[in-house]
Amino acid sequence: MTGTSSSSANTVGSRVGDPALSLVIPLFDEEAGVRGVVRSLVGTLDEAGIAFQLVLVDNGSRDGTLGVIQEIARGDPRVEVLHLPSNGGYGGGILAGLRVSRAPVLGYLWGDDQVGHHVVPDLLRRITEQGADLAKARRVIRLDGRHRRALTRVYHTVFPLFFRLPSRDIHGCPKLFTREAFERIAPVSRDWFLDAEVMIRATELGLRISELDVVAYPRATGESHVRWGTVLEFGINLVRFKLIRPHG
Repeated sequence: MTGTSSSSANTVGSRVGDPALSLVIPLFDEEAGVRGVVRSLVGTLDEAGIAFQLVLVDNGSRDGTLGVIQEIARGDPRVEVLHLPSNGGYGGGILAGLRVSRAPVLGYLWGDDQVGHHVVPDLLRRITEQGADLAKARRVIRLDGRHRRALTRVYHTVFPLFFRLPSRDIHGCPKLFTREAFERIAPVSRDWFLDAEVMIRATELGLRISELDVVAYPRATGESHVRWGTVLEFGINLVRFKLIRPHG
């Protein structure tokens, strides 16, 4: 097993072939459920015959998440572990993983299994066969609890006051991109605004966006890290992004 390290992150895992798809999963205190999530995802990708690189980002977890994913990586050379000693934020964890992604199609998904990983092959086909630049899940049925639905209603009420986008679910994941599309979007948000930044930039650039309708299920383990404070953070970033564009 090979690895590289720096003062801010450690990467563990083997480089295997040339993957068709690189997927990043950010993980913060997901010890209880990550093994099942990875097993399900790997099974889906193997069944679909997809050569993949899976980057599991331990985003400063305080539980045993790191040990579990290191064990997974030792048993499958297609799985790599990126360890961030301190939490880099939702967007920071994802962007760190995307920086080490090697495939021509790359993307990210959540580690809570609320949107089944069976959708990944369909999203990949929308890029490789149908010519989409960005393919994502759109949650049309929400079974993930009153709290998350209430937060979503706030997003849907506030966001259109600043930006008009074709999607009604800017946060829907998984999100997959062609490498060219991702490099053109060039996201920089290290917090919960990452998904909004991606969708705003993709729309402004005229990229071809394809959405797949999915069901959002309750968490099987752990607890959501999205709080009402996240809404306030999102609103501040929304105003800042509208007034001071990171891309000029």
